[in-house]
Amino acid sequence: MKVPMNTRTTPNSPTVTTLRHDSASLCELACEHGVLLRQLGRLQHRLTEAMSAHRQQQARLEQDNLRLRAELVLLRTSVFWGLGAVAMVAMPPAARPAQRAAPNASVREAHSVICQTGCVGHAHPWLEPDGQCRRSGQACERLAAPGATAA
Repeated sequence: MKVPMNTRTTPNSPTVTTLRHDSASLCELACEHGVLLRQLGRLQHRLTEAMSAHRQQQARLEQDNLRLRAELVLLRTSVFWGLGAVAMVAMPPAARPAQRAAPNASVREAHSVICQTGCVGHAHPWLEPDGQCRRSGQACERLAAPGATAA
């Protein structure tokens, strides 16, 4: 938009430019301002959506990272203790074959040691107030055993 201007000069003074304000030019300016504000609003909306999608992706990646780190700990622990490789680290949970109903003794032993170490040994109990294990999501096996006490 071109705004009409008047320019006047005097012999010993700098050039002075004044704007002519008429109702047509002010109306044009107001319309242009409205267009720019609408564009800014759309830009802010797109940026908000992009940031939300980025936060969701970051949360998914953090969950995957935590799950993979836990699987790695389980795998290394079982290998170092000579229990065999019981975890399948590289496969996503949906692609894994269904687990058998009765796991073998070495898996139960590893689970027992991990439970004791994480729940009792480090003073970070995985036991929920209702008796559920945070790690397995099932009832605490240590509470179910006769004479067992929870930490």
